[in-house]
Amino acid sequence: MPAGKWEVFADGFTGIDTVVNTSDAHYRPMGLAEGPDGSLYISESNKGKIWRVMYKGDKNKFGNTQLAEMEKRKSRSYIKTPDEVKDNLGIGGEMNGLILYNSYCTSCHQRDGKGDNNRYPPLTGSDWVAGNKEKLIGVILNGLQGEIKVNGKTYNGLMPAHGGFLDDHAVASILTYVKKRFNKEDSFITSTEVSKVRAASNNKK
Repeated sequence: MPAGKWEVFADGFTGIDTVVNTSDAHYRPMGLAEGPDGSLYISESNKGKIWRVMYKGDKNKFGNTQLAEMEKRKSRSYIKTPDEVKDNLGIGGEMNGLILYNSYCTSCHQRDGKGDNNRYPPLTGSDWVAGNKEKLIGVILNGLQGEIKVNGKTYNGLMPAHGGFLDDHAVASILTYVKKRFNKEDSFITSTEVSKVRAASNNKK
């Protein structure tokens, strides 16, 4: 049975400081086996790599000083308890966004994001999607009515307000999906950003 405190002896597999979704990690260690000589074999599921871990140092010189250095590694964000704000835990989830988009958006903007070429504008390559974040968030929260121009073409459909039944993270997830899927942007919308727009909208009412 394990005894005493745990120590970090092999880390850095994720390749990034903060893992929000499992797909963020470069490597995902999944399997562990011990060889007859005491070495450890670690396999991972992203790229099929296998590491062999051996201790080649002098075990007689390994003591409290070395353990103290290892202790510092526990402050890494994928080991510590993440900070909700600093570690961006409110980042919209692309998979959640896909599900929500298909539930609330496809009837107007279509599954491919190209709109109906009549009343409802496209999201694919849209200057609105690539534009001001706050403005885009406000459209989902508060809706939009009247003529607008998207990529030079005029549309006059009705965008209903979704802020009454979608929470901040749901809105962030939809917009994260839209930006990455239809505009090929490597960016995220966070629930904190949505919350600020929502609060500002409520103050104007």
